Amino acid sequence: METRRVFAQANPSGFGCRARRIVLQSRPMFDSITLAAVTAELNEKILRGRVQEIVQLDALAFGFELYAQHARNYFFVTAHPTDARAHLVAAKLRAGGLAPAPFLLALRKHAQDAFVDAIEQLPHERVLKIQFDSSVEGIATLVIETIGKYSNLILVDAGGDVIDTLKRVPSGINRARVILPHHAYVPPPPQAKLDPATLTETALARVLAENPGAPLWQTLVKNIAGVSPLFAREIAHRISLISPNFLQIDAKELLEIFRAMREKSSCPTVAYENDEPIAFAPYELTQFANTRAFGTTSAAIEEFFGALESYAAAKEPLRAQIADARAKLARKRDALAQERVSDSEIERLRVSGEMILAYAAQIKKGQATLKAESEIGEIEIPLNPILSAVENAQKFFKEYHRAQDAAARVPALLDAAENQVGYAEQMLNDLELAENRAEIDAVIAAARDAGLIDETRRVSKDPSGLAVPREFQSREGFTILVGKNAQQNDALTFRRARADDLWLPARNVAFNTPRNSPNNSRKRAAIRAPKSLSRRAKMCIAFAADLRGW
Repeated sequence: METRRVFAQANPSGFGCRARRIVLQSRPMFDSITLAAVTAELNEKILRGRVQEIVQLDALAFGFELYAQHARNYFFVTAHPTDARAHLVAAKLRAGGLAPAPFLLALRKHAQDAFVDAIEQLPHERVLKIQFDSSVEGIATLVIETIGKYSNLILVDAGGDVIDTLKRVPSGINRARVILPHHAYVPPPPQAKLDPATLTETALARVLAENPGAPLWQTLVKNIAGVSPLFAREIAHRISLISPNFLQIDAKELLEIFRAMREKSSCPTVAYENDEPIAFAPYELTQFANTRAFGTTSAAIEEFFGALESYAAAKEPLRAQIADARAKLARKRDALAQERVSDSEIERLRVSGEMILAYAAQIKKGQATLKAESEIGEIEIPLNPILSAVENAQKFFKEYHRAQDAAARVPALLDAAENQVGYAEQMLNDLELAENRAEIDAVIAAARDAGLIDETRRVSKDPSGLAVPREFQSREGFTILVGKNAQQNDALTFRRARADDLWLPARNVAFNTPRNSPNNSRKRAAIRAPKSLSRRAKMCIAFAADLRGW
């Protein structure tokens, strides 16, 4: 699968920030070994617990609240084709704004208020099974398949038949593995590779001998079940520290490293590059220079993907509506841009009409072009053969006056359309940064006032949190104020910022300069904002700092 990381980049043209997707890694990191570590955590934390609530975050993601061992636990699962995963999360997952999907209704019927009876992983596969025991509906099992673009969530009854599935797979798509209600559930076919649980030194030596010259990590991925590229690269890195000569790898040493990593995944780690997480694993990632250890694999996964947005479902329909409005405004802007005529073209139309009249006596009936010397040089004027010279001249003068009118009218309309498109993009960015109901309501109110969404969306009457920018302290003694929506930006710019403050057009980040700070304290904005500050804002600040030479 392709794991994507997102950050905001400052827009040099001056209009705030625009989100861009940057691919930092292309490794199936939620592999069977990671899932095994998560399975162990789930058995420790939620086994025998009761499901108190199930919510849908978006079309492919669900959240569970379970009460176990005198504590509430929150479980997240998604069948997204590039980010499929299942793990515990720190915060309660909330949903709203989406009509209940059929699969959510089936989950609630068979799993809500049920107890978790069993949690198991298919051997060496990215498939997790969670069995629920409901006093009303009996036994049901949620099968979580985190297998890339084929990822799916399937609810199975006690007899092994599918109750419902998130993604339906009829025989026309996969004849060998139909996934539909009332059909028997068939697990993914096992990999035709060596079983890592029974792997021997002899078998490993044979595999190495059969792949001379091939990179070690590729050989391991190709021949051993459940081995991902990240896991294999880590093994290759560790063996290189022992045996620098890859042509003389000792199978015994390699097997010892392999078993130690599989059986002792007790150091969940996230690797970073330029302060952005680029990899995670339930074991120590020695192949990277900058790493950080976490207490649990779930915590490492959540660090990599970012804290889950509790209001994702509430944002989704609003995001779609604003995006549609932005697309319509962009089409309007593009249509206006096509109407704009250059000054040289306007002048050419005028001169063409005048030259046709000047040479009218020489223009013959049916003539298709006229070559003439004019004040702008020699020009070739196309003529309509069925029109007279005067009629051709009138046609050019009509186009000339229309172009003149467009030249006077279109620029202002185009600027207004550009501003409308920019404002819609700002609303999308504000929505992305909104972290609570009040901030989402602020976006709704602003978007509604701008005509980007319909009038029927309700806004909370509680104004708390709408105009309170975030505040941080830098190592240089600067107070950093960060606005996250239009109202916060207005309050930050026009009411809180002083005349001697530094202002960055990167999501309205202002630095309150200490009164007694010397000039040389304005060095390269060495900002160490708390982790709660959005990575987007930090990237924007660093970008602006580079531009201004701090």
